[in-house]
Amino acid sequence: MNLVPTSSRIAVALVLLFVVRVTPQQPERLGLATTRDGSLKGSVMHEITNMSELPATEVPLNVGRLLTVISVRGPDGRSLEFEQNVAVFTDSPRQQVTHVRIRLPQALEPGGQTRLTLEYGGYLVGYTETGSLYIQDRIHEDFSILREDAFAWPALGTLTRSVNWVAPRSDFDFVARMNVPDRFTVASGGTLVERTVQNGRATFVYASVAPVPFLNLPIAEFGMTERAGVRVYFLPEDSVGAQRVLERAVGGLALLESWFGPLGVEPDLAVMEIPDMWGSQASLTGGIIQTASAFKDVRYMSQLYHELTHLWNAPDTDRPSARWNEGLATYLSRRMAARLDSWDGMEKYAQDIVTGLLENAGRTPEVAAVPFGRYGEAGVTGLSYRVGFLMFYLLHGSLGDEAFDAAVGGHYQAHRETGGSFEDLLARLDAAADKDLTPFFRDWVHTTAWYDRLADGASLSELGPSSTYSP
Repeated sequence: MNLVPTSSRIAVALVLLFVVRVTPQQPERLGLATTRDGSLKGSVMHEITNMSELPATEVPLNVGRLLTVISVRGPDGRSLEFEQNVAVFTDSPRQQVTHVRIRLPQALEPGGQTRLTLEYGGYLVGYTETGSLYIQDRIHEDFSILREDAFAWPALGTLTRSVNWVAPRSDFDFVARMNVPDRFTVASGGTLVERTVQNGRATFVYASVAPVPFLNLPIAEFGMTERAGVRVYFLPEDSVGAQRVLERAVGGLALLESWFGPLGVEPDLAVMEIPDMWGSQASLTGGIIQTASAFKDVRYMSQLYHELTHLWNAPDTDRPSARWNEGLATYLSRRMAARLDSWDGMEKYAQDIVTGLLENAGRTPEVAAVPFGRYGEAGVTGLSYRVGFLMFYLLHGSLGDEAFDAAVGGHYQAHRETGGSFEDLLARLDAAADKDLTPFFRDWVHTTAWYDRLADGASLSELGPSSTYSP
């Protein structure tokens, strides 16, 4: 069974601390309410499509482990039967969710659609114990954020994370109306349509400029500065750093466009500061949530550059993905730092990665056993940041600026609407090179020969395309 939302429509209400309403334009709708002790009461409406080839008699959903579904109604408003219990993911046994199975009154045929409305409540808590240290989500006067990462609302899914990861998923449009005490600011991606104040409360209305892959709702006593299509929301203590972030964001967008060509839409980008260790994330339409370190210290500006480079990522059609774009972003962020901040540590950074991979192989044996191209199916995409950096570092050094940028930018321009695969990018890089890159990609993508050679004492420079070992 493969049941997925056709689109998302979300409404959120936070009372006492905040009141938030989000009214997106398409079928999925969410509403939340919280009390001073941080508990939530919510409703979510899903319009779903059976994308499988078999009739479906149940709909599975997951919500946060301290949240409980109270009622479920069908499209005609009638109550539906359901079961729920706290369970763990079969392939991630440290992560608990409340798993809900809703029994449909009649089987949903392949391609059929239905609409479900759920009422639920409880407490929003993070997932740091799973190893996802950034998921510290909560409702708090100092800083709050609502997002699907913490299952703040019921989301379609099984109890197998790898299955959920590869399921098809649609981006969605939204119009968000949020009412908060006037000392707070709600930050979100998209366009700020209006802000009005009445009786000590402020109402923010945001609208998406294009479908978004996610919705993040950080709420705090933000300040805001903007220029050239970039809005920066910052925490009060980081007003000086916010001006630097704005300057670098505007300059970074211009630099990336000079390398890879236009985004295809006029920038309307929100950069939203969140506390350190809360997890950065980027989308041109959904905005950038950026941890505070980039606001506090120019040495961490590469974190912002990393997220900016993701704006030039075409949708990834690989399922599961090796997340090669994280390796590319890690490399490009350092290349941007060299240009914008006069950073001169590229060679040392690359060598430090090599040293770390070799010294820590005992704790991460997958680095010597799993090829880069299979990181997604093996569930080790964390390696993509480092291994991908090394591969793209060597490719850029061999191809040079013009050929490398033409290949990477050409991939984005060709696939920004339809999506593209890792192999699509490799083919474009190969076509841009003045040498056959097949042996290089065999070593770096399809096998772990690159690691074997480093472990045998080869230098990183010996693993570049011009010197790739060919037996």
